[in-house]
Amino acid sequence: MHDHRWASPAALSSLVILVTVAVDQVTKWLVGRTLEPGRADRRIEILEPVLALEYVENTGAAFGTFRGQGVLLSLLAVLVLGGLVVYYRRMAAPSRLAAASLGLLAGGAVGNLLDRFRLGYVVDFVAVGVWPKFNVADSAITIGVALLAWQVLTSDQRAANDRKHSRMNAEPALIVPGDGATRRTDVALPSDPPPTADR
Repeated sequence: MHDHRWASPAALSSLVILVTVAVDQVTKWLVGRTLEPGRADRRIEILEPVLALEYVENTGAAFGTFRGQGVLLSLLAVLVLGGLVVYYRRMAAPSRLAAASLGLLAGGAVGNLLDRFRLGYVVDFVAVGVWPKFNVADSAITIGVALLAWQVLTSDQRAANDRKHSRMNAEPALIVPGDGATRRTDVALPSDPPPTADR
């Protein structure tokens, strides 16, 4: 007998969190070893001038915003993580997509939060053109937000379609013969029968 608990949305979300944090921390450690502070060359061109690796110590938020607000950002990250836990627990039947997106969000938040607790700053290293430097955790948060938004939009659309189909199925139908075919015509019956004349 197979144990399906490992295929549940909660297990998927936990797995995504662990993988995201592990990949984020390992890549930051490798970049720190390769492009460590104090070296003259702290940038490796991969696809010049579009893509490069560049070591940056970010004291702000994702993509270099709100620099110097480390304590405030750490508190906000903890609040966001708590909010994600509450949101997930209140979901009636979370889909795999919702579980994966919440796992990416939580994993990205934990990855950057670990940097702030250990180092006092976040290590960024992906340089794409003129875009602010970012890391794996930032990418996970961005993808998680996009997937969660897609999940909400599509679920709302499916709910609207289901309500529409339910109303259509509830209406009676009149079959009208046509030329070699029949046509289905939806008609609405009056709620009360018409009055009859007294004889």
